[in-house]
Amino acid sequence: MDKQPAVVFRNVGQLYFPQTRVECHYSLTSEHGWSSSDWIGIFQMGWSSVKQYHTYTWALVPEGYTEGTSIDHCAVFQGTS
Repeated sequence: MDKQPAVVFRNVGQLYFPQTRVECHYSLTSEHGWSSSDWIGIFQMGWSSVKQYHTYTWALVPEGYTEGTSIDHCAVFQGTS
């Protein structure tokens, strides 16, 4: 039996425009374990290294989250000028 991913990204766009706000919606299964170094990055298609991100944001533990439960959450990337 294949192990299901602990993080599932939802509504992922095929194209994002520079300097625009991007919302990254994701679900965490009960198997996910938080780390203080968790982050979510935006990469160009075809990336081959985690060092090739355009921008990133820290994936902070949602308020009221209980370890070992599933949750839907959203990370926001602010557009810059």
